[in-house]
Amino acid sequence: MSTTRRLPPFCRNLILLSVLLTSILLSACAANNESAKIIPAGVRENDRLVLTRADHNRIAEVRVGERIAVRLAENPTTGFTWAIDETNRRLLTLDGSDYLAPDVGFIGAKGQRTFQFTARQPGEMMLQFKYWRVWEGDGSVTDRFAVILHIVP
Repeated sequence: MSTTRRLPPFCRNLILLSVLLTSILLSACAANNESAKIIPAGVRENDRLVLTRADHNRIAEVRVGERIAVRLAENPTTGFTWAIDETNRRLLTLDGSDYLAPDVGFIGAKGQRTFQFTARQPGEMMLQFKYWRVWEGDGSVTDRFAVILHIVP
């Protein structure tokens, strides 16, 4: 006489639950995931791409010859200023940098630093900035901004 051993009900339920969860996860992975879409960085304004703090750690696509402006809040009266930390001069040329003081507000209010670039050659690069006191060195860095640029022909 052969004896067949049956699993207790809680084990059968556990196996059924595992199979159900696995199938749900697999179907979710296979589905078109709208939240995984990459939102392009910046906005087009006056024939140039404008990047702001909201674009930190994002990806921007620009064409060769296109101008790029990076606008970041700055308060140079504290000694802190934005500086380029990493770039690729072969792909991207710095055209200039200027500071616009705040129109209204109290003494010491933040204005806006704008760096202006032109994309020169196709390629991919990281553009990084640091907010620091230059005379205190890298130990004074209090903020960073970075964006990946895809430069296309």
